[in-house]
Amino acid sequence: MKGTLVYLLAAGVCCVLASPIDLLKPAATVVEISPRAELEDYRLNDDVMPSHYDITLTPYFEDEDSHQAFSFDGISVMTFRVTKPDVTNIVLHMWKINITSWYLKRASDSSDVPHGVESYDEETHKLTIPVNQALAQNVDYQLIFNYVGILDDDMHGFYRSYYKVNGKYVWMASTQFQQTHARRAFPCFDEPRFRTTFQVKINRPATYKAFSNTPIILQTPLSNGRYQDEFAKTPAMATYLLAFIVADYVVNERDGMGILARPEALNQTDYSLQSGIDLLREIGTWIDYPYSSVPEMTRMYMSAVPDFSAGAMENWGLLTYRESNILYRKDDSTSLQQQRIAAVISHEIAHQWFGDLVTCEWWDVTWLNEGFARYFQFFGTALVEKNWDLGLQFVVEQLQGVMQMDSLESTHPMTHNVYTPSQVSGIFDSISYNKGAVTLRMVEHLITTEKFQNALRQYIKERAFKSTRPENLFEALNEHGDASVRNFMEPWTVQPGYPLVTVIGSKDGYSITQQRFLVNNMNHDDKTTWPLPITFASKEADFANTKPTIVNTATYKITVTNPEELPYFILNNQQVGYYRVNYDDDNWAKISEALRSEKFGGIHVLNRAQIVDDLFNLARAGVVKYDAALEILDYLEDETEYPPWLAAVNGLTTLSRRIHHEDEEKFAKYIVQLFSKAHGLVKFTAPTDEESRLFTYLRINVLQWSCNYGSITCKKAAFDEFVRYYEDPANKVHPDLRQVVYCEGIRQGTDEHFDFLWEQYMSTNMATEQILILQGLGCAQDREQIFKVMDAITSDDIRPQDKNTAFSYLLLNPYTLDHLSEYLRTYYVRWANAHGSYANVASAFNNLLARMKTDEQMWRIRSFAERNEQVFGAAAYNSIQSGVTDYFTNQNFTNKHREVIGGFLDKALAKNNSAGKTTVGILTLVAVIVALLQ
Repeated sequence: MKGTLVYLLAAGVCCVLASPIDLLKPAATVVEISPRAELEDYRLNDDVMPSHYDITLTPYFEDEDSHQAFSFDGISVMTFRVTKPDVTNIVLHMWKINITSWYLKRASDSSDVPHGVESYDEETHKLTIPVNQALAQNVDYQLIFNYVGILDDDMHGFYRSYYKVNGKYVWMASTQFQQTHARRAFPCFDEPRFRTTFQVKINRPATYKAFSNTPIILQTPLSNGRYQDEFAKTPAMATYLLAFIVADYVVNERDGMGILARPEALNQTDYSLQSGIDLLREIGTWIDYPYSSVPEMTRMYMSAVPDFSAGAMENWGLLTYRESNILYRKDDSTSLQQQRIAAVISHEIAHQWFGDLVTCEWWDVTWLNEGFARYFQFFGTALVEKNWDLGLQFVVEQLQGVMQMDSLESTHPMTHNVYTPSQVSGIFDSISYNKGAVTLRMVEHLITTEKFQNALRQYIKERAFKSTRPENLFEALNEHGDASVRNFMEPWTVQPGYPLVTVIGSKDGYSITQQRFLVNNMNHDDKTTWPLPITFASKEADFANTKPTIVNTATYKITVTNPEELPYFILNNQQVGYYRVNYDDDNWAKISEALRSEKFGGIHVLNRAQIVDDLFNLARAGVVKYDAALEILDYLEDETEYPPWLAAVNGLTTLSRRIHHEDEEKFAKYIVQLFSKAHGLVKFTAPTDEESRLFTYLRINVLQWSCNYGSITCKKAAFDEFVRYYEDPANKVHPDLRQVVYCEGIRQGTDEHFDFLWEQYMSTNMATEQILILQGLGCAQDREQIFKVMDAITSDDIRPQDKNTAFSYLLLNPYTLDHLSEYLRTYYVRWANAHGSYANVASAFNNLLARMKTDEQMWRIRSFAERNEQVFGAAAYNSIQSGVTDYFTNQNFTNKHREVIGGFLDKALAKNNSAGKTTVGILTLVAVIVALLQ
């Protein structure tokens, strides 16, 4: 049975470029393991400073003599000096490698240095080598290691991957060293402040090719039938930026840029090649430091890797990507996927300066790498793709996106102490990425783009080949802006959260106050304040001014003559400032009236998006009543632009999870009503060459929400299109319609339709198409079909990198929740084995608990966890109990607001019904009059 038309978790986030923790970098595990050593013990001291590594690696993809398949032999020669007298211990990192022999020598004459027995700390990954006498300063020493490592399949360190040719596995090896995984490939000083040069040699099978950060300078045949590829010395860089690939790959190359891919994907590399060429040139010009200024960087390669834990990685000169983030073909990829590819390429290319050339000193200031890369992900891409309105997208996707996490008491400041590998992984989140970029945008508008650009040019030149701290950036900004830039920017980096600014009108103007915005606790006593960038508008022309006045006080008065005569007073032009705004009732009424007037009263499209996002979140926080917020937001019926609708989709997605289960039907009717005019505007049709990119994205969201919530017109058009494709697979659906078409095909279709789409998944050569199909399969409502998808997730049919993605699409579908719970309670061991631990089982249950709406659903999970506490272990079990607590919190929220939200929905639906009856009555009267006149 397929169920009713109500579909309460619309996947409206389809058009949001996803956050770093699910696309650009791996996310931290849901279960935080308490450190088992003193925090400082996870860090290396600076007694020893390495200068160079010579590394020779021999990977094995099958059993070979005494070597096991999926292992590698390594030889590492590290040159170093001591930085102070009386150094008697050398302490460095290694992990998951077996050292078979090691030597300590003077570099000048290879004489042995007397030493004691090494020791290893499994918790901190530290290898300690004692020496019998203090090492001399200003003398080069060498540590030589012979070792064996594992080509694991967990997408970290030096790891194995595969692709298939005619159903046969073709193995390959690649690397992912950020943040703390270089130590799995060779013993090293695995912290970003230790910059050294590297020279790599790969002993590869004859049928393979090898690639690294720099070009091959020598190829030598070996006696065992292998070839040794020796690569040029790298510039001085951090260990996490070293990379190598051993694969039977081909290269699409010109103008100093090359795309590496499996041979079957070569025809998908032209767009990324051209984008890479253009972006490398334009960003280098913008920064006034061409990529070729680094002598060792004579070319750049970008590689598509079939299994990749992050979305992409900025290894200097050898960028690595998930296939879906670099391989593109117009007839099989959506417009949004094209933008995604260009934006991710821009992000990684920006890292060649912000991260590679200039590297954060330690991960506590990760934002110095990732904030800049996220900024250029939008504004760098805009240098090449000028018609995508990326500046508009940035505000809703990045600024409004990070406000969700940063409004929780569990957030952290951008600059934040971290020590353990788990803590380091965790700081690669939307605070470091989004908030970092948002803060940079605020500074740009404060001092002007020209001064901002000049400051960054100076910063890059001064810190080239060095580590950096925030004060180094502040100095450059102060010099080109003014001495107060640091005073403005630094509080945003060292204080968690952001303010709610309240605007109260009076006879002579407006008073503003600020208070930290905590969405779940506005009754707090936190007295934190921020330097506020204040701009305001009361007519259309005012919104163009984004250069703010900085307010450093908790309260402030804006004097205005005759404020009661203004049509409205709106703070934070184009939402440059990182704060929310609440107004008094009179001003909210004026804003509401303006939104319903011609051209929305001249209110800028970004401020309309700001108003939408603020209202949803002010209502969540209890600052504004839900019915008052929804009444203003009802203007969306006439909204025609993508940014406000995207803000609405994000807010409605959260709200839909808190609608009482008995009110779901009327909420669905309201959604169809709210989107009806937009549906008529975008129509169920393929995009034209003349329409704007944002209009295409608007169509995707509107069709998806309209179909998900039961629009008969939308559902029929989408299913008819799916049937046409099913009957003639050569006649494909337009890529920009596939998401909604595949979804309706599975939702309304038969088992035959499901099997057909699954066959397309298994046979397609396009990673982007696989993602679209997984989205469609996530719309299944039948238990057996849902179990089939879950079986695929726990098998090799869905690649490791895509397992969480496939599960997340199922979670967006409320019809799956009971079936997902049953599956996980039945096959929890299989799930743990497929995902690596019971922590992942706990994470899956918590994702279900966050979406469940009845106590019966919750109790099934809670009682199951209690019966299996010993199996799960303390950390995973406690995580599920925490999820249960969150469930009760969510239920309390639902029950608290149900009456008000339900009352609004009843009123809105009644108004629509009344309008419909009036329209029918008028049409009937006209028909009668026409009949009488005939």
